[in-house]
Amino acid sequence: MAGGGTAGHIIPALAIAEQLVERGRSPRSLAFVASQRPSDERLLVDTEYPRLLLNVDGLQRSFAPRAIWRTMMALPKLVIATALVTRQFRQWQPRVVVSVGGFASEPAVRAARALRIPVVVVSYDQHPGLATRRQAKHADAVAVAFADSSLPGARHTGAPVRASVRGMSRHTPAAGAARARAADTFGIDASRRIIVVMGGSLGSQIVNDAIERFVNDNAARTDLAVVHLAGERYMTTSFVAPGAAGLQYVRRASHTNMAEVWQIADITVCRAGASTVAELVTVGSAALVIPWAEAADDHQRLNARWLSDAGAAVLLEESELATKFNDELHKMVNDTVLRDRLAAKSYALGSLNRSSTIGSVIESVAR
Repeated sequence: MAGGGTAGHIIPALAIAEQLVERGRSPRSLAFVASQRPSDERLLVDTEYPRLLLNVDGLQRSFAPRAIWRTMMALPKLVIATALVTRQFRQWQPRVVVSVGGFASEPAVRAARALRIPVVVVSYDQHPGLATRRQAKHADAVAVAFADSSLPGARHTGAPVRASVRGMSRHTPAAGAARARAADTFGIDASRRIIVVMGGSLGSQIVNDAIERFVNDNAARTDLAVVHLAGERYMTTSFVAPGAAGLQYVRRASHTNMAEVWQIADITVCRAGASTVAELVTVGSAALVIPWAEAADDHQRLNARWLSDAGAAVLLEESELATKFNDELHKMVNDTVLRDRLAAKSYALGSLNRSSTIGSVIESVAR
């Protein structure tokens, strides 16, 4: 499994690894090549998978002096990292290399080509990133989340989603008990309408500001609860939550068990990163989606439009948050028919994710 640099790369890689374990592979027969960034180390530290973490960096889009320096250093880091991966591959003798994209995947794919190891490229964005587009041209197989992908030889397999999310009981008779347990984890009342807010793996100030205004405006409501995953860097905020008599508000940096988060999400306010969108449609939740305006190649807006065009989410641009956020979220909170319709459309989009065939594609290439 090759890729990393953000949680948005490592989480799909872990999801694919879980699929292969479900198909009978030992975790010790699956290895990771990722970056030394904290997000990669944090997500891999408790797994059994062998791993090689690299000091690599991507090209920067800014012309600030520090960004220019990082871009200049990216090439020598890539050369050194490729040599390290090549040496490691000679020891591991992999049957196949699976790239989930990002700058941390490049050394592994380059080493694989040099050693004639087959490569499977997995693309889970509506608009694939630069590394994915380049690697797909020479890949032995390309697995994609979206049916209309322009990548050469693309096979529509759905997006990789963690087993705990694929197997959760949101739409089964056991859903009520599972929801109560998950709500208890956050110390909130499961009978309330619960809004889950996520600003991506790093958090988002603009999303945080919007939900804080909503919470203040609705502090007296005894039928609502908000679970706010604000990001580690925003946990020192001076925001004062309402008292216990009204709206219930829980603020955390993040939560490792996303199945618990999705179990309680009657309404989701989120960014439009590929992993978030994949999990959203896998579980089926009414959503207010806010694409990150500075995402590479504007890929988050394309992901969000895929949802909104299908009637599976309401799309709000960052520039609209100050004027429209409260109104749109109020509509969702107060209109049961709207919530149910959005959730049903979302769940329908995720059918392939719940029975993904990525594992079979990888095994066929390995054979």
